[in-house]
Amino acid sequence: MKKSVKILAGLTAFVLIGGILWFANGLLGNPISKAIANNTAKKYIEENYYDMNLEVSDAFYSFKSGSYYVDVKSPTSKDTYFSISISSLGKIEYDSYEDNVIKKFNTYIRLNELYDKKIQSVFDNNEFPYKSDISYGELREMPSKDLDSEYTEFGPAYGLNLSELELDKDYNINKIGKKSGHIVFYAQDEDISIKRASEILLDIKNILDEKNVSFHAIDFTLEKPREGEQVNPEDKSISIEQFLYSDIYENGIENRMKKAIDNLQKHYEEQDKIKEKEMKSLKEEEK
Repeated sequence: MKKSVKILAGLTAFVLIGGILWFANGLLGNPISKAIANNTAKKYIEENYYDMNLEVSDAFYSFKSGSYYVDVKSPTSKDTYFSISISSLGKIEYDSYEDNVIKKFNTYIRLNELYDKKIQSVFDNNEFPYKSDISYGELREMPSKDLDSEYTEFGPAYGLNLSELELDKDYNINKIGKKSGHIVFYAQDEDISIKRASEILLDIKNILDEKNVSFHAIDFTLEKPREGEQVNPEDKSISIEQFLYSDIYENGIENRMKKAIDNLQKHYEEQDKIKEKEMKSLKEEEK
C-alpha cells in the first residue's frame, strides 16, 4: 500500500472516530464533564445551602439541553426539592430553588396531586355510572392580583394564591377544593340535550357530595359515545365551562346551563375574532 493511501486511510479513520466521539458526547455526555459538574454542584451547595443538610444526586446529562443536572432534596422536608443545571464547562446555569421551594410550587404540586387522586377515586370507581374518556380534578392556581377581581377573562375569579401556602403543611383537601377545586368531565350519552346534560351534572354533584369530594367549578361536556379513538365531527355535543358548584341545583338548572352554553359560544367567537385580527395584522407587517 502506498504511503499516501495509508495516510488518507488514517485520516479517514481519525475523522470517523472523532465524529463518533463527538456524537456520543452530544448524546450521552462524557465522564470528565460529569465529574466537573458533580464537583461544581457540591461546592455550590456547600456555599449556598450549607445549613440545610441536603441530599444531592449524581449529575446526569440531558442531550436536549447539552447540560448536566443534579437533583437536590431535603430528607426532612417533603416540599424542599429542586434541581441545578450545570454547563459542560462547570458553570452554574440555573437553580430552581426559588421557583420550586420559595414560591411554593412544590407545595402546590403536592396538594394538586392529592386533589386529583381524590377526584379520580370517585370517577374510576366501578360503581360510578358514567363513562368518560376525559376526567380529572385540579386546584386552580391564581395570583392575588387576579383574585382581587370578581371575574377573569372568562368565568369567575377563584383559585389558590401560592404565596399564601405554607411549606410542608398538611392541608384539608376538601376545604381547599371548595375554594379552588376545578373539575373537567366529558360524559357520553346517546341523548345530547340540555335536559339530559342537566340530569347528569346534578347526579355527578350529588355523588361527589356523598363521597365528601368538593369542587368550586366544573367544565362539563356531553357527547355521543365513541367507537375507539374515532370522533364523528358531525355529532352534536354540549359544553359549559367554569360552571359554579353553587349553580348546580335542580330548580332552573336547564336555564342556567343554556345561558352557560351561550356564554361559552360567545367567548369562542370573540377569541376567533381576536385571532383573526392578529393574523391580519401579521400579514400586513410582512408586506
